Amino acid sequence: MNNTENNNGIQESLQNVSPRTTKYICKVCGGTFNESNELDSHIAELHHPKRTVTLNDIVNSIFKGEMNFPKTKAEILKHIEANKDDPSITPQVLDTLRKLSDKRYETEAELAFELNQIK
Repeated sequence: MNNTENNNGIQESLQNVSPRTTKYICKVCGGTFNESNELDSHIAELHHPKRTVTLNDIVNSIFKGEMNFPKTKAEILKHIEANKDDPSITPQVLDTLRKLSDKRYETEAELAFELNQIK
C-alpha cells in the first residue's frame, strides 16, 4: 500500500465520522449547555463564588409559598432534598439551611430571623 492509497482511506474514514457536538457541562450542578457563553452566564447567575444567599432566595424562591409552618429543621431539609433538581436550590442554599439550629420554626418570620443570624 502506498501513501496515496493510505491517505485516501483516511479521508474516506473521516467523511464517515458524524460531526461532534460539544456540550459544556457545569461542574457545580451538572447542567449542560450548547454554547460556552450559556455556561458562563449560568455560572455567573447561579454559582458565582461571591454570590450570597439571601432570605428572598430561600423563603420565596425555594419554598414558593408552599411551606406551611410550623416545621422542624429536619422537615425543611427534607422538603429541600425532595426538590433538589430545582435550579434555584444551589449548593449555597443547601449549606445555609444545614446551618440552621435544630429546632421547630413556628413561622416563616422566625425562620427568616434564624437565617439572618447565619454567617
